[in-house]
Amino acid sequence: MGRSMLGRLCTAGPLVVALGCVGRGPGTDVPGDRGAGAGAPSVSDPAAASPAALVADADRALEEERAAEAVALYGRALAADSLDDEVTRAATLGLARAHEQLHDCAAVIRAYDAYLERFPAATDRAIVHAHRGACEAELGQWAASAASFAEVAAADAQLPSTRVEALARQGYALFNLDRFDDADAVLARADGVFEQAQRDQSERFSTYYFVGMARFYRGAILHRRFRDVTIVLPENVMAQRFEQKLALLTAAQEAYNHAIKAKHMFWVSAAGFQLGNLFGEFYDALMYAPVPEWLDDKQRRTYYEELKKQLRPVVDKAIWVLEKNLETARRLGYESEFTAQTEVKLSHLQRVLGSGEESLGQPHVRLAEDLSEGAAGSREATTTPGIDRAPEPGAAGADRKLFIPPMAPLAP
Repeated sequence: MGRSMLGRLCTAGPLVVALGCVGRGPGTDVPGDRGAGAGAPSVSDPAAASPAALVADADRALEEERAAEAVALYGRALAADSLDDEVTRAATLGLARAHEQLHDCAAVIRAYDAYLERFPAATDRAIVHAHRGACEAELGQWAASAASFAEVAAADAQLPSTRVEALARQGYALFNLDRFDDADAVLARADGVFEQAQRDQSERFSTYYFVGMARFYRGAILHRRFRDVTIVLPENVMAQRFEQKLALLTAAQEAYNHAIKAKHMFWVSAAGFQLGNLFGEFYDALMYAPVPEWLDDKQRRTYYEELKKQLRPVVDKAIWVLEKNLETARRLGYESEFTAQTEVKLSHLQRVLGSGEESLGQPHVRLAEDLSEGAAGSREATTTPGIDRAPEPGAAGADRKLFIPPMAPLAP
């Protein structure tokens, strides 16, 4: 998934900034730590030190990025007898932060679970749920992550930006569970919170990342549903499926364009790339739809040549979208996995259309070639190193990767 969210949770997004990082803030003393500066030496005999002194030492170790040592010290403090609540709270949250530095997601979740069990009415529950939900997403525990961010979204006294982030993350988790109706409802709420804040001028958002994310995955839901509609015989069913697919293409196009209007470059690039894919997939769906069996060879040749002519505007639209996507990214000096994929996709479309290949009586070469399982063995591969290929739609987990950019899920 690219760089881990862990270790960056306290600076990654407006939710964490607004709610504050978990743990003691500057100037907050642990009992028994009066006057201990950040540069104070560690206790000489940890085994004989008080829990409060151990926590103070662990805090210093954590500040100096000696996370493994901090874990040991916090653990020693928590193992002591007769801990008061203040020391227990500081040690448990410190332990979670230390595990975050070590990128140990499972241990982070255990620490936060212990904290919430011990302090069910804590005032910092929302930020604890946010940290835990991010870790659950890192582990692919989507149901747990959705539940954690639902808690964050429901918390009182939040800025609109923090609620938008929580809802976008919750919707993303639901998307990964294929709970599309639930995900769309949550993502729509995120967009609604943003739009209301704009009308009320209640907050000037420092980033539109999570606005773009919410809108992008609403488009992705429609894109997935578009793929689920297959064009099959008999002809009356074929006509019905075509109308369904066209309607979903139109809706997905509008949703991706809405994501572009959020004006966050990552999601502009992602949505532009997916729009190009969308038109290519529509072309392929019609080109590879079943042909009525009563057509003879001559009629089949005529059928395909006429179909190619009629679908040429779809291909032109896909090329135009991809070219605009690259033009925008290059003008702003922006590079991402999506810009790399856009270049590959655009090159493929241009090669196919410039080849002069007739394929009489046969479908055109697939435009959405990166969706075709085994394409690398039968045709020139259209992917670049480090970019996942998506298997044939319908396979287990097949097209999900297309909607999970490596750096997108957890941080701008």
